[in-house]
Amino acid sequence: MTEFYPKKQTPEEVANGLREAFRQAIKDGVMDATPYLKQMTFKSDIEKTEAEIKVLQKKLELLKEIETHKSQPRMNLVKKGKFESVSYNDKEYLRLEFADESHGWYKRKHTVDGLVMVAITDGETHRLLEGVWFNDVKKGKYDDEPYKNVRAYWEEK
Repeated sequence: MTEFYPKKQTPEEVANGLREAFRQAIKDGVMDATPYLKQMTFKSDIEKTEAEIKVLQKKLELLKEIETHKSQPRMNLVKKGKFESVSYNDKEYLRLEFADESHGWYKRKHTVDGLVMVAITDGETHRLLEGVWFNDVKKGKYDDEPYKNVRAYWEEK
């Protein structure tokens, strides 16, 4: 008996043979082709590449948008409070009171660049402004809750 050596097939011939066998199996009712037909109906390489390029372009646009938002400075609230504007000796001062109960005094100055706020750093001027503000603006009355408790404590004694 002679040995049988099959002829080598090219990949295209193998693919065609498998397709033909698959079609014959469907005709014979051996298998349902619906799920496989969906897999076999693929697009050409050019269409696949174009679709991949579109996806990559969308990703690139999103990355650019993210980078744009990252590079822009963000404003965050650090402290909040209230301010009062007062005039004393024909000069305008601002008293800024923060939520942590600290406060500062600032003097308004008009320059060629516009309005400038200059912090009062001199302790004597700060005490003078605070005393005049308490007497003239607040009329010598505390309106904060902690001071009410202190007054109630001393009134009991």
